[in-house]
Amino acid sequence: MGPPDLELVLQRRLELIVRASPWLLKVLETIRSLELPDWYLAAGAIRNTVWDALHGSLSLQPHGDLDVIYFDAADIRNEAEDILRAALPEYIWEVTNQAIIHRWQSKATGCGIPAYASVAAAMASWPETATAVGVRLTNRGALEFVAPHGMGDLFDLTLRPSPAASDPRAYTSRIRQKAWLVRWPRLLMVEPTEGGLTPC
Repeated sequence: MGPPDLELVLQRRLELIVRASPWLLKVLETIRSLELPDWYLAAGAIRNTVWDALHGSLSLQPHGDLDVIYFDAADIRNEAEDILRAALPEYIWEVTNQAIIHRWQSKATGCGIPAYASVAAAMASWPETATAVGVRLTNRGALEFVAPHGMGDLFDLTLRPSPAASDPRAYTSRIRQKAWLVRWPRLLMVEPTEGGLTPC
C-alpha cells in the first residue's frame, strides 16, 4: 500500500484541530441549522485556528469575524446573518453568497470579473492561498472541506498570493494591516512577483 494522499492527511489534521476547539464546533452546528446551500465556514476562523495550533496554542475564540460562505446562483435574499447574530451574539458574523461575489470584486478592482461557477472557484480568487480553506459540518456530524489551492500552504505556515486573485494588490496590503507575522512569527511570506501586482 502506498503512502496516503497528502491532502487527506492534512484534512485529518484539520479535523483534529477543529474537533479540539469547542467554540468552533458550536459555530459549525449553528451554521448547519440554517441549511444554506453549499455552505462553509472559511477564511480567518479556520486559518487562524490552524496557525494558533501550529504555534502551540489552542484557540479559545475567533480572532476576528466569522466568514460564512455559501453558493446560491438564484441569489435569493436570506437573513442568515441576522439569525446567526441572534443565536451567537458574542461573535462578529459576515455571510457572503459566493455566486455574486464577482459583482463586489468587479466594483472594487474596476475589472469585469465574470461570475464564478462554484464556491471553490470563488474561493480561489481570494488574496492568499492559506485563507481559501473552508469547513462544514454535515447532518451526520462529519466534517467536509473545500480548499481550491490545497491545504499545504496553510499547514506549512506559508503566506502565498493566490494565482487566481481577483485583486493581487490586496495580498501585501492585508499582510501589513493584519500583522499576521507579528501574531504568528513562524509564518513565511512569499513575495508577489512584479507582474502579479496589478489587477485585470
